[in-house]
Amino acid sequence: MAAAARELKVLLSARALAALDAIWDWNARRYSVEHADRYIAFLRSATQKLSAGHRSGRPVPDRPGLRYVVLRPRRRKGHGHIAVYEVIGDAVYILDYFHTAQDWQDRLGR
Repeated sequence: MAAAARELKVLLSARALAALDAIWDWNARRYSVEHADRYIAFLRSATQKLSAGHRSGRPVPDRPGLRYVVLRPRRRKGHGHIAVYEVIGDAVYILDYFHTAQDWQDRLGR
């Protein structure tokens, strides 16, 4: 019988926290404060699921050790955000969030 995947802590870098703030600001201006609150709650909940599902992410090309997941609410098509992370010891360390329309791999390299 295979061992169950261990649950890890999910930690957000200062850059990831700043990205969430910017995402909230944009959504609040574009839609509403309530929409922004719901969307950030969705991103945080989806990110928290990496505590048990950290192996579900795909490797970031040319960046050994880094993985990413695409987070889209409700529907599979359309825009969402990408969470880039690294597993370090007993933690999933979220490095940053990028909009799916961004050239996130280039921005990650900066």
